[in-house]
Amino acid sequence: MSQLFNPTRFGRLVRKHASEHARTYLMSAAVLLGGVVVVLGGLTYATRRPLENELQTLLFMVGLWTAGLAFTATVFAEMGNVRRAASALLLPASHLEKYLVVWLCSLPVFLVVYLAVFLAVDALVLQWAGQSYPQLPHHLPRLLDLTSSRRPLLTVVASYSLVHALALCGAIYFRSLHIVKTSFAVLGGVVLVLVLNFWMWKLLATEVHTAVPFGDGFVSGKDNLLIVDLPHQLQLLATLPLVLAALLWAAAYARLTEKQL
Repeated sequence: MSQLFNPTRFGRLVRKHASEHARTYLMSAAVLLGGVVVVLGGLTYATRRPLENELQTLLFMVGLWTAGLAFTATVFAEMGNVRRAASALLLPASHLEKYLVVWLCSLPVFLVVYLAVFLAVDALVLQWAGQSYPQLPHHLPRLLDLTSSRRPLLTVVASYSLVHALALCGAIYFRSLHIVKTSFAVLGGVVLVLVLNFWMWKLLATEVHTAVPFGDGFVSGKDNLLIVDLPHQLQLLATLPLVLAALLWAAAYARLTEKQL
């Protein structure tokens, strides 16, 4: 039997994890459902019209990042408690198997549940809005579509993968206040990247108007305005988060293997 990964042992670990956390996960899904209903239904009722597709996408992404960060930041919370950490670390399974169970629950399973909940509520709210406000034009906003070329599903998966990896690292590295400390760390990293990006452009141009990391730059030279358009910008934005997420996942696993009683 492999000491690193065994399918039979991993299956038993998955069943054990599901039986112990099923009630908590169901309650979390109910809270998520209620939150999506309140946000989409409340905004629709306040504006007296169905939500536009761009606003639907924005709410979808913000909700995904927020809910994912809150959920993932708690998956290793037991490691900060000495009593609960003892039972988790002494469980007859490898660190890789324990890590994969948490990774699967907080990434692919969470993505499927969140997508199903959001689309179901979005469809019901749009149908309700169409019946409640018949005076509106017939070209009402459609259901959120993540398969279009402008909002590909890959972008959603890549962005959430990075948020998930950051939250997972925070959950395993910090002993308490995982969400607060992880949020501060992420905010500090974003500010650092913005400052470094601005000063890099400052060295190359006289005046910097707009300079978004990995995006278009609007800078002034001596006599004219220069617009810097990165080639293959969308491809870079889609692949870079996945690379960073993979590195952070590896770092979180390495940290888990160092955990001792």
